[in-house]
Amino acid sequence: MRKNINKLVAFAIGVSVIGGSIVPAFAADTTTQNTSTTTNVQAQTIGKPLFTLDEAIKAAESNSDTLKLDDQKVSYQDKINDTNEKLDDFTGVNGDKEDLNNDTRENTLDQIKQQRDFDEDKLIQKTTTDYNGIVTSQKQIDKSEKSLEIQNKLLNNAKLKNSLGIVTTTDLTATQLQIESLQNAQKSSQNALKDAEYSFKVLTGKDVSQYTLEQDIKYDTFKIDGSVDDYLDNSIDSYLNYKTQLIQLNKDYYNNSDNQVSVDYVNQAEADSAAVVVPPKPDDSNLDPNAYQKYEDKLAKKQTYAGALSARLLYLNTRLGVYTQETTLNETKKQFKEQLRTFYTNLLALEDNITTLKKNIELNNKKLSDAKLKYDLGMITKSDYSTLVVSSEDLDLQLRAYIIQYNTLKEDIQKPWIAFS
Repeated sequence: MRKNINKLVAFAIGVSVIGGSIVPAFAADTTTQNTSTTTNVQAQTIGKPLFTLDEAIKAAESNSDTLKLDDQKVSYQDKINDTNEKLDDFTGVNGDKEDLNNDTRENTLDQIKQQRDFDEDKLIQKTTTDYNGIVTSQKQIDKSEKSLEIQNKLLNNAKLKNSLGIVTTTDLTATQLQIESLQNAQKSSQNALKDAEYSFKVLTGKDVSQYTLEQDIKYDTFKIDGSVDDYLDNSIDSYLNYKTQLIQLNKDYYNNSDNQVSVDYVNQAEADSAAVVVPPKPDDSNLDPNAYQKYEDKLAKKQTYAGALSARLLYLNTRLGVYTQETTLNETKKQFKEQLRTFYTNLLALEDNITTLKKNIELNNKKLSDAKLKYDLGMITKSDYSTLVVSSEDLDLQLRAYIIQYNTLKEDIQKPWIAFS
């Protein structure tokens, strides 16, 4: 009889602890836990200097071999252009051909300078994405640690219930497996973070584990004023400006009748060639000192037709190439515009999702405040309250992910070369 009574007393005490009815003990535990958590966070940041996103971008730019190569390309292309201009002057290139060469050289240099700017924008975007990704991973790992702590407390409670016969061994095993699964996921997340930190060190030359990173992300909404089509067309034209310009230069050159190799030109060459009679090749017995030169002149005139055909083929292939380039460029613009319209549609949808999620977070914070009051009054357990706190962190992480995606889409729309080049 006494044995049964002892078991009932133990059961009542266990339920009381699990149910949070011992308010003073929970209040003390909460204070200790909050202090401990704050101390742990401070311990991780004390002595670590702040490494801002702007500083990370500057470090990445200084560390970029791509930007260094781009600078060399600009310098060398400038020298190449000067040398080619001197060569044209020496060989007597003039008129429309001289203008085309000069404009083409200038266009090439401008494209290289533009590519340098594009590469810098892409580097800034990559650095920003990687920087924010590391912070997000750190937050996720921190949240997972709290989840594990809650699950471990639930496991202890389950063990007590199991000893009292309230839950089965199967239920206890299920809780243990859930904790094991969380531990495996946590280990995987920690390894992924180490890989991300290594990649970031390659990118910037900085070991971010030695720094404190900015936690906040800027969120500025973006709206296209006026015609969406006009904005996207202008954005794409800015991206493909120099490619369009080069095609137009060649079109203008070959549309000029003076620079065309016409069928009439080829026919005339054929007639001129047919009218030429080439004498036998002179040998050493021919005493005429001009005989060989006459032979060469006649032979050259005879071969005028072949030269005209070659020039005609080169002209036709060049015109076809220009036409193909123009068609390909126009099709590319259409594809880019279609993708950018999708980006913008997704951007607007994300803005709505962010607005709604912020409202949910605000509501959840009120619920959390109510739960804190219930916890202080002993109406809910510490584990119940901690679970709600962790769930609220899930919402914060979701908001962070939305904002990162929003900012990426905004950059892709404003600077399409980031997405497409």
